[in-house]
Amino acid sequence: MADKSLNAFRVLLLSVFMAMVGLGIISPIMPNYASDLGASGIYIGLIYSSFSLSRAALQTPIGRLADTFSKKKIIVAGLVMYAVISVVYTYVTSPEMLIVVRFFHGVGSSMMMPVAMAYAMNLTPKGEEGKYMGYLNTALFSGFGAGPFIGGYIYENYNTNMVFNTMTVLVLFSLTLTILLVPDEESLGMKRRKEPVPIRVILANRTLTSILIYRAVNALGRGTIMSFLPLYVVQILGLSSTYIGVILSTGIFLNAFLQTPMGILADRVNKKALLIGGGLLSAVGYVYLVQTGTITEIFVARMVVSMGSALAMPAVTAIIAKEGRELGSGSTVGVFNTAMSIGQIIGPIFSGFLLDAYGMGSVFYFSGFISVLSVVSLWIMSRDIGM
Repeated sequence: MADKSLNAFRVLLLSVFMAMVGLGIISPIMPNYASDLGASGIYIGLIYSSFSLSRAALQTPIGRLADTFSKKKIIVAGLVMYAVISVVYTYVTSPEMLIVVRFFHGVGSSMMMPVAMAYAMNLTPKGEEGKYMGYLNTALFSGFGAGPFIGGYIYENYNTNMVFNTMTVLVLFSLTLTILLVPDEESLGMKRRKEPVPIRVILANRTLTSILIYRAVNALGRGTIMSFLPLYVVQILGLSSTYIGVILSTGIFLNAFLQTPMGILADRVNKKALLIGGGLLSAVGYVYLVQTGTITEIFVARMVVSMGSALAMPAVTAIIAKEGRELGSGSTVGVFNTAMSIGQIIGPIFSGFLLDAYGMGSVFYFSGFISVLSVVSLWIMSRDIGM
């Protein structure tokens, strides 16, 4: 990688890290914040799903736009919306209003994260997709891991509005960094497409289709960690919000720590084996969560789920990066994240129904079943495809 491209990659990683800290900072407080506003289990599911709904609707068209338009300008627009929404959070007075705010937060996310991923993929050297996507995933998970820890501490020692104000400051820092230091692609010698590749061409790629289905099904269950684990910790075990932040952050930090070595491994071994192993390991962690009764056991279960994710994620993004060279990184990432968002829409809503009808245990059993189902779908779809 040339020095100029490497510097652009590093600045982009730092910008992504800061944006993810800002996004993750509200994770430990959101379920209980919604509950304090009078939200039931199904409303909490809708609050999380509304974020994913706007992402599902917009990530593909925005990704396609990014193949023909300045990625930097789209990222900046997304961060501006992030900043505005972080202020609006302080004026929310009802679950219904929170659903609307979360929807527009998802709009900003659609303009920032997928396009930043696509930009990073364009900077990745051939044959080292796993390694460099591991670096990107490390920045992403490190930021999102630091966020819950910081958010839980601020919420415990100050108040909810202070959490949202901190989020605003972090997003503005990321915005400033992007405007001043991230170059436009053309200055790096990258050529934009005149037209994006048709969606039917992307979906005709069996490797991508199998990965899209794997990710969508997997996301059905994975959203329960952020949506309902905080409620489990507070309402069932009676622990404080600080513990929520520590539990969420520790799992994400472990995931972040493993991204680069797992990315290097993904460049050297069969990626399908990593995907299958990761899905099955996560399933074990979800089911074990139901059996937990102490903070130590919750930590162990959370670590197992995180290790499963760490095993699979670099392999997934390496495949997306490789296929995106031919099909357009923006379009490919957009379709991939849309598939993930569809799973994240359905998962929390269905989990909310399960919570109201059968209790917290059913939510995590559902997640374990879905994780196994994602492995089965991948196996069926890709039996004769090399990865």
